[in-house]
Amino acid sequence: MSLVQIQSQNTDLLIRLFLLTLLAVSMTSCARFSKFEYAEHVFALDEENELVISTFPSWFPETQTHIPFIFKSSQAPQSVYFQFYVRATGTVAGPNPNIESIIVRNFSYEFPGQKPVVLIKDYKEGFWQQGQQAYDSEQLEPVLCYKGWLVLVKYVLVLNGEIFQGEQELPAQRVVKTYPLIYDTLR
Repeated sequence: MSLVQIQSQNTDLLIRLFLLTLLAVSMTSCARFSKFEYAEHVFALDEENELVISTFPSWFPETQTHIPFIFKSSQAPQSVYFQFYVRATGTVAGPNPNIESIIVRNFSYEFPGQKPVVLIKDYKEGFWQQGQQAYDSEQLEPVLCYKGWLVLVKYVLVLNGEIFQGEQELPAQRVVKTYPLIYDTLR
């Protein structure tokens, strides 16, 4: 065996070892994302429609811990925006073909012992997101969200000529998702 063949085999072996190490690290490395939110609630309106009230983080997550190629931890701020969505029963997204007419007379939230904060008043669409310019008629502050807190949401709407109203206490919760770090890298 010549010196060139031995060097070539050693180089191939080193490359394979490096690739196997890289594969092992990428398979065992992980990213963790945590956020706070108020529990989603679905109100049945009629046989064809339901109202979903949910929240989403008010800003992008901030990296808390980062060990390159091994671990990354990020957390969204402890404030949220509300989303109000009248959807076709049994669907998750998309336009609602069952809405002939709608007016949200009032949608508000309140914390125990505090005045209600009105988010929507006389709104004529079936979908609304707080904090989004396309939907806000005025600047509304994000809603604080800490584990253990409760917020009371209330609504009154007229859908296809019928009045619906309801209220529900939504508990705050911390949601943690863990996934392979390579997903974070590919984004």
